[in-house]
Amino acid sequence: MSDRMVIPMPDGGRCITTRAVLERAARALAEKAAARERGEEVPSLLTYPARPIQGGRLELAPPKRGLWFAEPKYNGWRALVHCPSGTMWNRHGARLTIAHCFAEALDGLRDLSEEGFLWADCEALERRHDVARGTLIVLDAISADPKFTPTYAERRAFLESLRIPQERFSSGINAADARPLLLTTSVPACDHNAVLEFYFGLKAANRRLGCEFFEGVVMKLGSAAYPVQSRSSTEECRALVKHKWGG
Repeated sequence: MSDRMVIPMPDGGRCITTRAVLERAARALAEKAAARERGEEVPSLLTYPARPIQGGRLELAPPKRGLWFAEPKYNGWRALVHCPSGTMWNRHGARLTIAHCFAEALDGLRDLSEEGFLWADCEALERRHDVARGTLIVLDAISADPKFTPTYAERRAFLESLRIPQERFSSGINAADARPLLLTTSVPACDHNAVLEFYFGLKAANRRLGCEFFEGVVMKLGSAAYPVQSRSSTEECRALVKHKWGG
């Protein structure tokens, strides 16, 4: 049975929509109303989530020069979060329609905004597999001040100071009772062989988790600022390189 709905318009015309569209609109209005009640402004989009360049399979790539860090590449949705209001956008800059699935994690980010954590780059885990649904994994912190451009190493130190529990899935542990807000694992890439061991270890973790939880790694240059830009959601940053097992 179709859920298509026909709504009469004041000018005598008709608007054809669906119940799902109306429900999403109602949730968005409810989120804005809740933010107003808390005295919070729902801001405009600050930036698109940083997009890495393609690096192919890590075992075929040359070692990186300089100080790099390896993070797991998760099989979820990228999400940009304004922590004080709990507003979420997807990687294309649209409001995330499943934000309500992360209510508990967003509450945690609101609490951390009091410590100066205002914008978060996250991975949202929901529906692509059955592990850790409703969890936000914090990937990075983004400065709201364009004149303040901390390096990745500095941003990581700030995130660790917030004492967000670190995810354990990269060790193959399915913590069913894990907290809904977690911090990504970050491994210094000083030793290429150690990074390869971490890279292939994530594939082994998938087997223990029983799903395609990881897709490879994302390498981040330790001296690079977060690439704040709102020109295009497809613009890539050369200070980030993703290496997936499939190339």
